[in-house]
Amino acid sequence: LSDSLAQIRELGMLPFGGGGIFLSVPLAASLVRPEVWDACLSIPNDQGDQIVNECLNAYSSIRPSFDYGLQQMDIKGDASGYFESGRRMLTVHHWRTWYDVNVPLASNVSKVCGFECVFQRWAFEDNFVLSNGFSVVEYTKGIEEGEVELGKVEKTWEGDARNFVHHIGPLREPMVREEKRSTRLVEGSVLEGVGVRQVYIERVKSGENGERVDGDVDRVVELLWLF
Repeated sequence: LSDSLAQIRELGMLPFGGGGIFLSVPLAASLVRPEVWDACLSIPNDQGDQIVNECLNAYSSIRPSFDYGLQQMDIKGDASGYFESGRRMLTVHHWRTWYDVNVPLASNVSKVCGFECVFQRWAFEDNFVLSNGFSVVEYTKGIEEGEVELGKVEKTWEGDARNFVHHIGPLREPMVREEKRSTRLVEGSVLEGVGVRQVYIERVKSGENGERVDGDVDRVVELLWLF
């Protein structure tokens, strides 16, 4: 299911292909019967997920159930709040088109801790939070004091929050830079026989207009995951 109500209003309650569609063997067998298969292929549509949806509606009583770990991610702009949400992310979509996140680089750590740990979230002392493969964030006003509601997703991307709360809510307002210092993953190297080395960097830009000035020093976090 899309995480954007705008997409649902336009296309309906269909299983969106970017997030992933899974068919049981009996259902697949019923759809590949020659008379059904030929009819489905003749549907005047060039989008695979919409063809699957129309085929189900016309030739089966089965209707989709939605796993909220499958992320269609119909979002644009800054996707950091989504990737720092701590939610299950069995699939991700649009990471090269609607927003920019290096998912292959992030997924290298799975060679040590399995696919479940990619984008998994850990909170540490001193108000640091690791979103594995994406960022290490320092919440400068503190976490324990209740200044940051980590149970809510920071809505950093574009669009009205009401379009997304059905899937990824509850949401909270985006934070200003002074309250949230973020280092982002820039390296995720597999070290043969050793583990995975991650490097996260914050490009410090302290100028009034967000530019670098003399004296700016980048922050670096290095993590080593051992086999």
